[in-house]
Amino acid sequence: MRSKKISPPPIKLQQVLDWLAEPPPEDPLLDLVPLRNHLAAIGSLGLPVLHRLKIDELLQQRADRIDDALVPMLLDVKLPLPMHLGTVAQGLIGLRAELGETWLKVAGDADPKELAKVHRSRPQICLQGIINLSRQLLATVLIAIPTPINFWRNAQALYHAAHQAVDPTATLPVEISAIDARFKAMLALTAAQPEGLTPREIAFLADYLETNATASRIDTIRPEGAGDWFWLDASLDQPPVALLRLIPDGGPCLYFRFGDLAELAAHHLDQLNDGVPPSSLGLPLQAAGADYRNALERARRCWTAPRRRSFSRRAQSLTVDVCTQLSRLWEALVNEAQEEPKSNPCELTFSDWTVLNEGPSGYAIVHVVGEVSGVVAGCAVGLRTGNGAGWQICLVRWARSRSSSHVEMGLEVIAPSAKPVRIQTLASRAPEPPIPALLLPALTNLNRGEAILAVRGNHNVRPFTLLQERGGQLQVAECMPHRSLVETSSIEVFEFIRNPAAS
Repeated sequence: MRSKKISPPPIKLQQVLDWLAEPPPEDPLLDLVPLRNHLAAIGSLGLPVLHRLKIDELLQQRADRIDDALVPMLLDVKLPLPMHLGTVAQGLIGLRAELGETWLKVAGDADPKELAKVHRSRPQICLQGIINLSRQLLATVLIAIPTPINFWRNAQALYHAAHQAVDPTATLPVEISAIDARFKAMLALTAAQPEGLTPREIAFLADYLETNATASRIDTIRPEGAGDWFWLDASLDQPPVALLRLIPDGGPCLYFRFGDLAELAAHHLDQLNDGVPPSSLGLPLQAAGADYRNALERARRCWTAPRRRSFSRRAQSLTVDVCTQLSRLWEALVNEAQEEPKSNPCELTFSDWTVLNEGPSGYAIVHVVGEVSGVVAGCAVGLRTGNGAGWQICLVRWARSRSSSHVEMGLEVIAPSAKPVRIQTLASRAPEPPIPALLLPALTNLNRGEAILAVRGNHNVRPFTLLQERGGQLQVAECMPHRSLVETSSIEVFEFIRNPAAS
């Protein structure tokens, strides 16, 4: 009896299998390019679902290794992102998108009876897809770029596909709960406006939501009042929209609110502020830090009441100078205060920006040309409208990017001018050298006295000496911190009171 010949697997498939059989490289990032190529090759073969299922799961494991290696590298980045890091991050985001679409297609094509033969179910397949999209979202917000095309449409499709595959009256499989938790975490992270947070704060918030986002509520029925509800239209590829700002046009929507999540966050914050250890609350260890509590409080406010713009903004196309490095801004102000400048202002690091719109509280600007570095939400920058104009001191409320050469910022003006000074902490066992700071003028219309802007430290809790040069003379004043105005991971701004008897 003649034996039946078994056809060898296609060349592309054999190449993928050979690659998977090799030990993974010590550096997981080296897998990124071949992994994307092999994923595309498998997709082009048109293999039956059950034939490619195991291969996709093995490719998924390689993707997780890349993610685990890259995300820690993004936690301390500032805009604009270094080109090499931006290229790798964009590659990971693209890979996660491709895997998400792969699992969505598998979920749509697979026969539940066939899946059962290999001990799989449609909700399990959808869970793989939603995990990829949640990781894609995290990488996206860490580098402050918009969500890629089809992201929200695919996320909704996976959510609906999973729920449609189960009997709602029966006991729901654990995969449905896991999908709901991931989807709610994605929605809550987006509603928290992460472009106003630093990468480390974003990662902390994502970690917090991984455990606590289940307190959010999702409904398919439109609520009677707008309140703190958000919505997603299944037919639109757009992020969550606050019902208070815009009403959907009648298409199939998901409605969700974060009121219970906000209450839970408030309860956690109260306990943390009372000194309760984060581990006893089931929270990340970082929650003990003031910066992370501030990030959670900011998110809580967004979840409680979707932000509305207090003032209308006017479109502009004004060119302005921006100094994004506080140390260089201090040098520029010192230079301007001297009768005989020590250096040419052109040597300092300024860049040209265009004002997109402005309002009573600040500006939205986009970078045009010139050196720019160190941009992160919560840092301070200087802005002037011309060579003869004074430097306005601004707080970066949000920052985003589309590429390594594109940066946008939302600025809040915190002072119309500033003077360069130095401050030195008093009553310290080990004398500390004076540090550069900016003296902000009193603003009586805002009921604000003189204030100091300094790099983040503990300058706003101890008496200090204020050192200021005027007319070639050094003036010294002993001062006492009075009221904290702004505290971010980059800077602190606080009012102070001079001690006239010690001057």
